Amino acid sequence: MNIKISLGLAISLFCVQQLFAEDLLQTEHSWDGGEIAYPSGPAQITSFILALKEGQKVGFHCHPVPTMGYVLKGQIAVETMGGKKVALKQGEAVVEVMRTLHQGHALGGDAEILVFYAGATDMPNTLMATDEGAKTYCRDDSGSDLEAKHTD
Repeated sequence: MNIKISLGLAISLFCVQQLFAEDLLQTEHSWDGGEIAYPSGPAQITSFILALKEGQKVGFHCHPVPTMGYVLKGQIAVETMGGKKVALKQGEAVVEVMRTLHQGHALGGDAEILVFYAGATDMPNTLMATDEGAKTYCRDDSGSDLEAKHTD
């Protein structure tokens, strides 16, 4: 009986010692220094992997909900309409800008980003600049009037 307990304890301790946790990110701000604000309503967490081919651009869009990304593969560059920029490489995590129109593209090869949204039901996680809801949820940090840009 003592041998079984000792063996079980030894196996348990071995397994516990094999655990490893690495902090990826802890912040109160997005990459441009903006504040993070959670939407009201019933919470909804969404996650997916975004795959970009070398040079492929994601057009101008915004996230009205907190959005975190982790670069699984390659490198990406992100830029707001106002010209703020960030470059990220494999293994780096980021909180995206909130409600600010921005675009991104893969640099020097294909890229994959694991994306998490801390959203709410019935609220979009992402809106393209040309979407109807962009006038409500997105802002242009270049100083231009978003309404005027997308009413043609």
